[in-house]
Amino acid sequence: MNEFENKECHSLAQKFKLHFEDAIFAKGLIPKKVLLDNTRNIHSYWVFCKYSDGTLISNYWQENSFVDSLKSLLSVQYSELDRPLFFIFNLDNKYKIIEGNEIREEILANPNLDLTDYILCNAYDLIDTLLIIKKQL
Repeated sequence: MNEFENKECHSLAQKFKLHFEDAIFAKGLIPKKVLLDNTRNIHSYWVFCKYSDGTLISNYWQENSFVDSLKSLLSVQYSELDRPLFFIFNLDNKYKIIEGNEIREEILANPNLDLTDYILCNAYDLIDTLLIIKKQL
């Protein structure tokens, strides 16, 4: 999966001129891929996922622990990271993206939420979000 993440970072860097780095300080559930701004400060953390057979796959969870692992990642974002946390995946040859705080707020409002369906239905096209992100870089 690390090879997959590296390939996706390289692809996004070429297509959209984004500068991703490996966070050498990242341990546990702190995401290992960061997007840097023009001054090389961390703009955001990124979790690259694969969509396959109705599920999202990532280094941060196994198929049977998706919900618990995702909630743990969101908890780490809320308590330890002072930056956005984006989940990105390719669906129908389009990059889709959703920010962790959006997912966390929805979980708080609806604890029985089907997280996979929520993410798939509410993720934005990367192109739509990229304009906002680029302005912040």
